[in-house]
Amino acid sequence: MKLMRSFLLVLVVAIVSWWPLMAANEQDTLAADETAANYQELTGKIGPYAVKMFLRLDSFSKGNEVGYYYYVKYPKNVFKLKLVEMVAINASGSMHVVLNEYTSKGVHSGTFDGQYECRGDFYAGTFTNSKGKQFKFKLE
Repeated sequence: MKLMRSFLLVLVVAIVSWWPLMAANEQDTLAADETAANYQELTGKIGPYAVKMFLRLDSFSKGNEVGYYYYVKYPKNVFKLKLVEMVAINASGSMHVVLNEYTSKGVHSGTFDGQYECRGDFYAGTFTNSKGKQFKFKLE
């Protein structure tokens, strides 16, 4: 009987000590899922380079950070995107969108200038890097 009580005590202590960790993991997963749900994922190329871009469609206000992107070959090197300009082109959802690219250190390193299609879910135009070199881009 004493052995059974000891076992139950250890079991209760284990459950009580693990419960907060399990709840924290569940909340972290939920927060990550909610964040991912706010972004639209676009893939394509800037010139010959494959990229993945994530845009938050609910935060299109001038100066706001509206997403990020990375080169597929270098997924840990993430560039933040801030909205410079967004102007409706027509009533069907076409917009002229200009985004500035920033490094992880906050240095402006390039500009996307193109047309964003809400209904077709693509963004295409010209990317200009910090050295002035231009590349065509298309992301879907």
